[in-house]
Amino acid sequence: MYRKHIKYIENWYHRTSRKPLIIRGARQVGKTTAVNLAAEALGVELITLNMEDPQSFVSELPKNDPEVIFELIALSQGKVSLDPDKTLFFFDEAQEHPAIIPFLRYCYEKAPQYRVVLTGSLLEFVINAPDFSFPVGRVEFLYINPMTFDEYLRGIDQAPLADKLAEFSWGKLPSRALHDMYTERLRAYVVTGGMPEAVKTYRDTQSWLEVARVKESILDTYYADFGKYHRHVKSDVIQQVFRKLSFTISEKTVYTQLASGERSETNKKALEALELARVVSRCYHSAGNGAPLAAEQKDNHFKTFFLDIGLVLSALGLQLDSIDRELNNTARGALAEQFIAQHLLDDRELFQRPQLHYWQRQKAGATSEIDFLTVKQGKVVPVEVKSGASGAMKSLQVFMSSKESHAGVALRFLNNLPKRQDVPLVQGGRYELVSLPHYLVEYWREWVACD
Repeated sequence: MYRKHIKYIENWYHRTSRKPLIIRGARQVGKTTAVNLAAEALGVELITLNMEDPQSFVSELPKNDPEVIFELIALSQGKVSLDPDKTLFFFDEAQEHPAIIPFLRYCYEKAPQYRVVLTGSLLEFVINAPDFSFPVGRVEFLYINPMTFDEYLRGIDQAPLADKLAEFSWGKLPSRALHDMYTERLRAYVVTGGMPEAVKTYRDTQSWLEVARVKESILDTYYADFGKYHRHVKSDVIQQVFRKLSFTISEKTVYTQLASGERSETNKKALEALELARVVSRCYHSAGNGAPLAAEQKDNHFKTFFLDIGLVLSALGLQLDSIDRELNNTARGALAEQFIAQHLLDDRELFQRPQLHYWQRQKAGATSEIDFLTVKQGKVVPVEVKSGASGAMKSLQVFMSSKESHAGVALRFLNNLPKRQDVPLVQGGRYELVSLPHYLVEYWREWVACD
């Protein structure tokens, strides 16, 4: 199944300046599969060391000698040695033996000829432990999220449709027939989501019942993991917070409103645990005065989004017949924001940490909010995900009038053909409003020109 991360791993393998690679992502987003497919594409031998299983070399890790470790691994494979130029070493489920992570430092310093990849389902809890010795500067990261709409189309054998998305431009707009086709595929994506097993199941069976079964199984796996998340927070509290968040995506998160009857600090820890597991992401308020947006981020002022839109639907109990063709009209428009949020998290280099920001101004009797903020060429681009013109335009008027560092253009997603408008500001000046259908979110940078 196509993932853009496969090519990234291939390029990493061939780089002379590479460091041991840690792949970060939630459970079942396809981390292990990406490594397997990359090794296959490279034509190299993949040595997988599942750290959940007994490994003979574990007792030797404190010696920090890579040659000893890799010799033991070779012997366990029935070989005297393994050619580092034809072998990819993959430590999976590394959280089971955290000592393997500091060991990567010595792989980089003493044995850089070995290509080493490491990942784990609950790796973030190990990495972020206060007393853990992490090999800072001696490793590099690759972040994997659920499949994007483009990857989904390729995953269900619709590569020509995916390729055509990249061909559209202001000089070559999609026809109404193509627009309708993409809209229907988008509805199917919303229900299926981007979890690889759900996409594969839809491709192979075309059965929404089987897709629903897979997604429920994934949710059950997450529920089963809650007991491992945080030793100071009960799993039932984390479960309550998890369920509550599925009903409040795109809304400002208030700790006291998460798990009923629990203290704010308890709910905060539960949310932090879900975030470490990468099953939820925060979208932080930023003043939006310029790049980087995180420089003016308010850590206690945020909205929350789920890992995957298909899992949101399962958590809400919605099916395909619940998804209005106007995505913005479904579940108060929250699903449209979830879809855009999920893709903006992927709007980055794959080695960069995913992040989201939005903007809000509160005044007596009037609140203005921009759903998301992003950056192009160092300029801030406000992003709205509303179908109605009045609400979106009012907030954009406030933002574009009060900020001097914006790109002179605003972006809006709604279910219609691409359109450009020259919008006058009440206080003087103008800005360009670019309206795009949701299915073009991965290509928004090609459609938006900054001043």
